[in-house]
Amino acid sequence: DFEPCNKCISCEQANQNQNIDIIEIDAASNNGVDEIREIRNKITLVPSNSKYKIYIIDEVHMLTTQAFNALLKTLEEPPSHIIFIFATTEPQKIPQTILSRCQRFDYKKVSDEKIVQRLTYICEQEKISVSTDALYEIARLSDGGVRDSISLLDQVLAYSEKEITIQDIHDINGTLTPEEIESLIMDILNEKLVDVINKIEKYDNDGKNIIKIVQEVILKMKDALLYINAPNLIEAKSNFYKETKNNNMLNNKLYLYIKTLSSLINEMKNVNNCKILLEIELIKSIKSIENNNDNTENEIKSKIINKSEEKNEKLVNENTSGKVDKNVENLGPTINESLLEELKKIRINNSLCKFSQKEREKVKNEFMKLKEYISNEKYGKYASILIDGELKAVSGLNLMFMYKSSLMAESFNLELIDIEKFLKIIFNVDYKVIAIDTDDWEYVKKDYNSNKEKYKYIEETIDEQNIFVQKKVEKNVSKNSIDQMFDDIIEYE
Repeated sequence: DFEPCNKCISCEQANQNQNIDIIEIDAASNNGVDEIREIRNKITLVPSNSKYKIYIIDEVHMLTTQAFNALLKTLEEPPSHIIFIFATTEPQKIPQTILSRCQRFDYKKVSDEKIVQRLTYICEQEKISVSTDALYEIARLSDGGVRDSISLLDQVLAYSEKEITIQDIHDINGTLTPEEIESLIMDILNEKLVDVINKIEKYDNDGKNIIKIVQEVILKMKDALLYINAPNLIEAKSNFYKETKNNNMLNNKLYLYIKTLSSLINEMKNVNNCKILLEIELIKSIKSIENNNDNTENEIKSKIINKSEEKNEKLVNENTSGKVDKNVENLGPTINESLLEELKKIRINNSLCKFSQKEREKVKNEFMKLKEYISNEKYGKYASILIDGELKAVSGLNLMFMYKSSLMAESFNLELIDIEKFLKIIFNVDYKVIAIDTDDWEYVKKDYNSNKEKYKYIEETIDEQNIFVQKKVEKNVSKNSIDQMFDDIIEYE
């Protein structure tokens, strides 16, 4: 009923782990129903020396469903001399029926200032030479955990020869210094793809923790976003924040990368090589932003072109005398959708008719070579498109890729001819490729599993060149009509 005195027999026994009325159980290794039944059978015994018999179950969320059910009745009607203490870092995994029968105490994070105070005291007692900035960096990396901060200090002390520096802390923790994080972020925001990939490669070779680096990047990007929109909340200690604030285009970019990288972290924790996953995601995001920038410019250009086309068409219709010179202008490719759909059906069929899992894995391994061409100015676009997709079926030279969105699948099929030329250059093989989206794949997979015998090779008779044709329009180049065609976009010297 009061604070421990640390002098009486009960306190001394507890401090020296000699009190037989305090029983600690590790639920991670004793999580079955049999262990809980054994506890249930012993709780009727009264305490030996103390007022209460206390059961401390650590990592209680590791108990099985059956074990929780066995414990439930005891929690509803516990003997007056029994106290259960459940400890866990993941309370969301504990059934609500258990939580509702307990008093809940959530521990809060300790402030960086208090952690630094404690670390300073330890360093003084142990005569450790360390700067205050380094202690604050340890406190920041420990994220409010005193035990984690002391553990990190102990590791750095064993690693460092003389005075502990911020660089030593990040070397041990597998993270980057704030300056390195800021440099990496600026390269990402400025779309310097080659520099970004080279840095990630270097960090991986240096043994850095890629997941921790991504977490640090997200935090720094969040701070930059806050500084742009609410500068009073962030103390700008470096020029990084001022550089981001002075660029009006970065607001949307920061939001996009924070959202993308946050969703990527969970995937990175479940793969063996998270570096590749990060590289591909950054390539996709950077290329996507580049394309959006290009689209913005193209919108402006298209408005001018459309305006001139309207004038041009009007003049062609008005000049029926045949005295005006006419030239033919290509306005870009249009698609014969019926031919493309027919080709798509044929190639889906041919990709599955002699499907081989072994052959698919072989091709997938060969396609890892495409990573080398990501930063290539000429072929990077096609390499990125292929890497973004998932190779689902291989039959001879026929390859079928699946994309999560229909838009990406359509983009692949629009670049069909150039992608095949690219693969011919890289592998010296005349692959025939096609792309489908997730919905199409689910339908195709279901149909293939139920009707495999109907999938037989079909000879292709469609010329790919006929799918993509140039739309042509006659343009009036009469000297007298220049002003009418281009209105106020012409300047005379």
